[in-house]
Amino acid sequence: MTELNETARYPRTRFRTKRGQAGFRSPGGTRLIVPSPSTRHPQLNGAIEAEIIPRLVMAHASALEHVPAVIGASEQQAADFAALVLEADDDRAAACIQAHRDHGETLERIYLDLLVPTANYLRHLWADDERDFADVTLALWRLQQLLRHFSPAFCAELAVAPTSLRVLLTTAPGDRREMGHMMFGLVLASEFFRRDGWQPWIEPDVADNSFVDALRTQWFNVVEFFANSDKRLDDLASNIRMVRRESSNQDIGVLVCGPAFTERPELVFLVGGDGVVSDASREASQARHVVRLLTERR
Repeated sequence: MTELNETARYPRTRFRTKRGQAGFRSPGGTRLIVPSPSTRHPQLNGAIEAEIIPRLVMAHASALEHVPAVIGASEQQAADFAALVLEADDDRAAACIQAHRDHGETLERIYLDLLVPTANYLRHLWADDERDFADVTLALWRLQQLLRHFSPAFCAELAVAPTSLRVLLTTAPGDRREMGHMMFGLVLASEFFRRDGWQPWIEPDVADNSFVDALRTQWFNVVEFFANSDKRLDDLASNIRMVRRESSNQDIGVLVCGPAFTERPELVFLVGGDGVVSDASREASQARHVVRLLTERR
């Protein structure tokens, strides 16, 4: 196996089905069935148990952590809020968020149940040629500004002491015209990490020299890739191998997130990642889990 697959061994509970197939329980209780091993290929059997099954367990566990929406923004609500940021009505957009807060909603739920659907709605406006690239990109930038505006209040919602943990946030290979949507995802992730005591660092372009320089000269516990699509998984796998090769932390953890992995979390083991983030509110705690497992493996 290549170093792409040399990741944490996740805890799992073994069982056997009536047909003699091997199975494991994920941390969420999901039963994952795998074919009975062949006595002809002991090395392959060992690789499947040591590398692929742990990734499936983590992928399924993270997929089960999704938290139901509280606001539950409808498409019309997302469209209405998108209109505010498309029209550069920053004051009304901030007032709308504050109104939700005044009615008892936390910023976490507002971010996940209103701003995220709005960002996705804006992305579809551009994809369907209903608004041009410049309009949508500026609107997504204004969503980022709203995240920064409410950042002190958001961090104050949880009294978490700062830690020495650091995360490098970046984008997976993809359409550069979708950078506005991916940047919103990175800024949102950085807010959740910061609130959990982490020190987030954003380098949006893996191909830029500054990304590799940061990997080589600074210490990061985790790198997280945001992917909008699954069209360039080979390139993403190559990027992850590069991260493991160039990082000053030889035990660095790698998370993947975004639409490409939300519905198919099992893709994580194809690209060589250590876990899938299916809910922004869980990614900091999941990153801690990956760091702990990698540390225990030493």
